[in-house]
Amino acid sequence: MKKYSLLLMLAMGVSFASAQTTEKIGDAHVSNYRDWAVGVHVGNMFTGGDLSSFSFNDEDNDFQFELGFGLDVTKYLNSVWGIKAQGMYGNISGTNGLNSFESKYFDYSLNAVMNLNSLVLRAKQNDRRWATLVSLGIGMSQTQALRSFNGVEVAQYGKVGDENWTNEVFIPMDVTFKYRLSNLLDLDFGVQGKYLFSDIADGFAGGRNNDMIVYSHVGLSFNFGGPKESTAVIYTNPLDGMYFDLAEVKDNFDQLTTDDDKDGVNNYFDKDNSTPEGAVVDGSGRALDVDQDGIPDNMDEDPFTAKGAKVDANGRAVDSDGDGVADYMDKEANTPAGTMVNFQGQTIKGGMDNAFIPSVYFAFNSASISAANHQRLATIARLMKNNPNTKIVVTGSADPRGSEEYNKNLGMRRAEAVKKQLSQVYGIDESRIEAKSVGETEQFANGRNDINRRADITIK
Repeated sequence: MKKYSLLLMLAMGVSFASAQTTEKIGDAHVSNYRDWAVGVHVGNMFTGGDLSSFSFNDEDNDFQFELGFGLDVTKYLNSVWGIKAQGMYGNISGTNGLNSFESKYFDYSLNAVMNLNSLVLRAKQNDRRWATLVSLGIGMSQTQALRSFNGVEVAQYGKVGDENWTNEVFIPMDVTFKYRLSNLLDLDFGVQGKYLFSDIADGFAGGRNNDMIVYSHVGLSFNFGGPKESTAVIYTNPLDGMYFDLAEVKDNFDQLTTDDDKDGVNNYFDKDNSTPEGAVVDGSGRALDVDQDGIPDNMDEDPFTAKGAKVDANGRAVDSDGDGVADYMDKEANTPAGTMVNFQGQTIKGGMDNAFIPSVYFAFNSASISAANHQRLATIARLMKNNPNTKIVVTGSADPRGSEEYNKNLGMRRAEAVKKQLSQVYGIDESRIEAKSVGETEQFANGRNDINRRADITIK
């Protein structure tokens, strides 16, 4: 029983281990590219041996051009390695001045292919067009050499006219440059050396070096396999992909550990990496805009404009007719300068009891007059200059934070600040202005402390 239990546990363990080795195919995998190629090529067959295609002994120094044709099929295993099967047919010939030969030539070979371009880290990503392939293999050649001496056919390995074929093992070494015309088609040109293991291909065994054939060629390759829109795998370089992946990781790490604008949000998450020093920002590094008027708070001279109000470049509500009532709430546009209006910007007819006099607002725990408030002060000053007998009361208020006594004093400081500005900047006689404080006792807006921090102006 124990025996079967152990076997069951072993089987379960093997199954579990197999489940943990699920393969994942990355972008650089050969299956994402065209990994087969069929090539056709044509070129010159140059023979080197006892009888050569170019003879210095010949008075004319003739170069014998012999045509060759080839067909190859290549399977790319990845971007670097491949296997190529090749077959060729052509003619070869040569001379040493007195002796000469010519022969039909066949060969078949199997080659290992290496893509040099994918071995070099260039740290570039572009639409690659070139590839350099080198190959080395082994094959079998067949020749039927007919040799002559001074134009007279002579015996060759037996009798004159012997038509038996000579089979020889050879080593092909090839360098091919490929240019990508399209995803489907490549232009090829290169050179292949065929080193034969014997000295009888030219029909002349001189006992010197083995025969050799050099095939310079040009041709076309047709790429297939893989997704329709993909290129041949030889035009990719995983090393470059790895380089850029590592560079991206390093860049992201650097951004996670740096904060160029020193706003407390690192560069990786910062959507505005040029916020001014001291600006209050949100979690994405963008300067806060409390009133949502499109002007960041650090540039907004009036950060509490009503929602939807049209503002100028400094964040102040636009008051086109200068009556102290912003356009968004002005029901009577283009009132003449100096006209008394109510809180809706409408002309007041008779008396000043219903005149609209804007309040002045303050920042937390501050009695300083902001730039935005000078539009309001200008409206108040215009009203008093147009009505020289009018006197006003400036009543300072504070929000409920802080002690009652402190807020009473803060309210008075705010009222005195308004009085001082009207007097020193706009030339209003201080005797016409009374300053007082109600501290925190008159809260005008529940939950809106920005409104409660103000100074109200009323006609005395």
